[in-house]
Amino acid sequence: MEENLVQNNKYAQVIVDIAGLDTRTFSYLIPEELQNTIQIGTPVLVPFGTHGVINAYVVGFTNYLPEHIKAKNIYEVLDSKPLFNLEYLQFIEWASNYYCANLPTVLSTALPLSFYSKTQRIISINEDKNLNNSKLTKVQGHLLEIIKNAKNSEITQSTLQRKAKVPSARFFENLRKLQRSNIIKINNLIEVKNQKHKTEKYVKLLTSENANKRQTEVLELLQSSGGELKHSEFLKLAKTTPATLKKLHESKNIEIFEQEVYRNPLKVFETKEREAFFTLNPHQQNAYEAIAKAIEENDSAPQLLFGVTGSGKTEVYLHAMNKAIAQGKTVMFLVPEIALASQLAKRVTARFGVDIVAIWHSNLSDGERYDVWEKIREDKIKIVIGARSAVFAPIKNIGLIVIDEEHESSYKQTSPVPRYNAKTLAEELAKRSGAALVLGSATPDVNTYYKAFNTEKVLSLPERAATSHNLPRVVMVDLKHESNRFNKSIYSKQLQNAIKENLEAGKQSIILLNRRGFSTYTFCEGCGYTAECKKCSIPLILHKTNSTLRCHYCNYEQPVFTACPDCGSEAIRHQGMGTQKAEMEFMQLFPEARAARIDSDVMSKKDEYIKVLDRFTRGDIDVLIGTQMIAKGLDVHNVTLVGVLSADSLFNIPDFRAEERGFQLLTQVAGRAGRGDFRGKVYFQTYIPDFFTLNTAKNQDFITFYNMEVQKRYEFDYPPFSQIIRLIISTTEDIRTQKFAQDVAFRLNEHTKKFGVDEKLEVLGPSPCIIGKIKGEYRYQIIIKNRLGDKGHSMISSYIKGLNVPQDVKFLVDVDPYDML
Repeated sequence: MEENLVQNNKYAQVIVDIAGLDTRTFSYLIPEELQNTIQIGTPVLVPFGTHGVINAYVVGFTNYLPEHIKAKNIYEVLDSKPLFNLEYLQFIEWASNYYCANLPTVLSTALPLSFYSKTQRIISINEDKNLNNSKLTKVQGHLLEIIKNAKNSEITQSTLQRKAKVPSARFFENLRKLQRSNIIKINNLIEVKNQKHKTEKYVKLLTSENANKRQTEVLELLQSSGGELKHSEFLKLAKTTPATLKKLHESKNIEIFEQEVYRNPLKVFETKEREAFFTLNPHQQNAYEAIAKAIEENDSAPQLLFGVTGSGKTEVYLHAMNKAIAQGKTVMFLVPEIALASQLAKRVTARFGVDIVAIWHSNLSDGERYDVWEKIREDKIKIVIGARSAVFAPIKNIGLIVIDEEHESSYKQTSPVPRYNAKTLAEELAKRSGAALVLGSATPDVNTYYKAFNTEKVLSLPERAATSHNLPRVVMVDLKHESNRFNKSIYSKQLQNAIKENLEAGKQSIILLNRRGFSTYTFCEGCGYTAECKKCSIPLILHKTNSTLRCHYCNYEQPVFTACPDCGSEAIRHQGMGTQKAEMEFMQLFPEARAARIDSDVMSKKDEYIKVLDRFTRGDIDVLIGTQMIAKGLDVHNVTLVGVLSADSLFNIPDFRAEERGFQLLTQVAGRAGRGDFRGKVYFQTYIPDFFTLNTAKNQDFITFYNMEVQKRYEFDYPPFSQIIRLIISTTEDIRTQKFAQDVAFRLNEHTKKFGVDEKLEVLGPSPCIIGKIKGEYRYQIIIKNRLGDKGHSMISSYIKGLNVPQDVKFLVDVDPYDML
């Protein structure tokens, strides 16, 4: 179909690789010799005004242009394999429209377009071609002469053009004709930030004739190894030298050649024996059969796999993946964080091997990312595992999409633009591909459960699968009583005793405090001065490791002070607590324990998170202290104790989702305990032990929590009963920001009144954001409650596209925001 599009049209419509042009396309004439090469998604070189020759991507075709426009030729094709097809482009266009972002921005997020930013094109003369100079133009002869005189008769395109001193249009026209006549060869070397394709030297047997005794022995070894082997491995196997192999190569007994190697980041998980599939229990079997039916019938209606922590959701996923692959389909498996993707990849490759599984996330090296990308494009990958960006992986024939821990906020990208949610995109992708969509969680998102319950798509796993024991016992520790006993430690006496008993029993523990740093604010008792960030309207956090006060938004730092900058008083106090303080106090209380801390401060090194978790899993660490990073994915059977140091702090956020997030985190971290042969115990430290949400988390009672929460959402028209669209306006001047925000809100109100939908499209604000200043910019927000569905979303989108935003104003659109900070 796409080939016909090219053959019937003279012009290609392209998006150019230049920032600031939004979704504008530009039309270029397709040269005759490129008619059968160019398709939707083909990366090309085009002339573009003062920018010279730039990269572009074909997104459409046309046969007509306005009379006043004279189209220039496409110069060259960068890669004969398209980056994307028409269906994929339409999916990206949908994403750009839904999130009010321009198409090039979404494309650059979805695809590794940077692979083409430094494309080297190596030009050489085809030795097998008999040249007839009489048929060459003067320019062509000049180009061939330069190539012949180059080192090894090879030259880069940029060097050839510079030496030829020919205008770009004529240069590329003659180059294309030389290539079409098979006179020259052009090899595209796509450099990934200065990394080329990785190759390794191989040895191949040709013949054993005319070989001496020792050479014959070497050649027989090669033949017994299949006739082809890696050069380095064969040297060891044959106990010979490179000089011997060189002689065999010169005598044409063997061939020594370079072969491209797939840099597979999952090779570390390769094992000789495959892990068997476990037998499912009745609840798991029922869930699997519902998913298998959806795979067979191409039913893309979202199904919620709702199972308590430890109920065996992953085993259901693995069986479903096996079903999809058996039917010749592919699988997309999303997890909320990179570290979880690596843990999951280990389990998946144990079942399916490393050759058909790929991992896709931002921590891959450029070389690994390029190789995985190529394998996906070549349809050699059946399972893609990754964090949110993996939703853009261009795998074809998708039969199953799994979103594990679907309640996690990590699926929503908050920076940079586009602010997409991988769950929303996965649902759209499932509709377009007919893939079964499974969302799994022990603590589902309220919106997800509401939709699944009302469409009868809830698949329940009410019991733990791997043990006959019940869920862990949760103890509520009232910190008001601790204060009366003069316990100044952040660890209650009850928790201290439990940790001591656990250590003596040789069991492991997890301590959660969802705040990094040592203390949360620093103030002067003399005058009340509070240390705040100079660029952001938030207190600085004490980090005792390097004795600094740090902003967690802009990374501004200043040394800790002992005297007040305002009044000179030395009555400086550090209040609140973070994970550094929790770790320090723990080591003072239990100096003999092996403890480790996990938060973003200590996890900045690549794979550090995985290394610490591996040590914890092996039992080399007794107690793991950290933020929410440790609340999910851990399945360590020796963990029998979990302590939450400040359960109240999870709810003290001015956001309508605060209680939902707090409930989810407490339930998830509690679920880390008691997954083995011993029942777990959990301690929630709180000043408000009667708080409703705390008690539902204590009982792991999602349904009771959901019923109360969904009623509150209904009363205040929050999702799932409306859609929230948040507009964030910021500049370096407070008054300027406020005035522009007021103007936007006024015009938006007029727009909704004009169509008589102001009651269904409620515009709230503008008002200062909860964090009113970040990185020196003042921030105001406008909240839109859309109760008109797609129609309301379309009206808001069209209004935003028509806005004239001054250059000094930052205007962000956050569709379905996860928080209101």
